[in-house]
Amino acid sequence: MPAKANDPFNTTKPRTIGVRRSTIHIEDLEVADDPLPKKRSLGPGRYDELFASMKPGQCIKCEPEHTGAVGNALRHWIKRTRKKNLKVKTASHYPGCKENWGRVWLMNVETSH
Repeated sequence: MPAKANDPFNTTKPRTIGVRRSTIHIEDLEVADDPLPKKRSLGPGRYDELFASMKPGQCIKCEPEHTGAVGNALRHWIKRTRKKNLKVKTASHYPGCKENWGRVWLMNVETSH
């Protein structure tokens, strides 16, 4: 396929098809007098039960490529649950681990290094 004049290096990505949504039927819609919620409910997080079971100084073993995501989820959980004096430390590769797993620690602010 020859390159287009406005794209000589053929860097344009092919167009992808968007999400297909069902047709909205007016007869299925309903007017209601529900009040606006005071706070948006996100529901329980995927890791909430696991994080709630942890004590400061404990860690979660996970795949090295998941340490960032799990660490971020733990940081958000700390913020969302308003836990004071807690922070997160991560290591993608834990020394001496034969399985080469990473770690995500829940630490007290004053005892962390």
